[in-house]
Amino acid sequence: LEKWNPQSALGQLQAKLEASEAESEAQIEQFLAQDLPLESFLESFCQSRTRSHICRTQLEKLQELLQK
Repeated sequence: LEKWNPQSALGQLQAKLEASEAESEAQIEQFLAQDLPLESFLESFCQSRTRSHICRTQLEKLQELLQK
């Protein structure tokens, strides 16, 4: 197995964050185009935003740890 690489982890977290934010934006567009019912939108959007916030927090914490 390859050793854990902090830079690789940063890249993966950044990619996850970008994907989650893109997913949220797509959900907003679907909802505004009336392609997604309100109940479905709220459930999926809240999940996407929660993932984004968790990922952003992990990314910021890892960056902070690497600066020490």
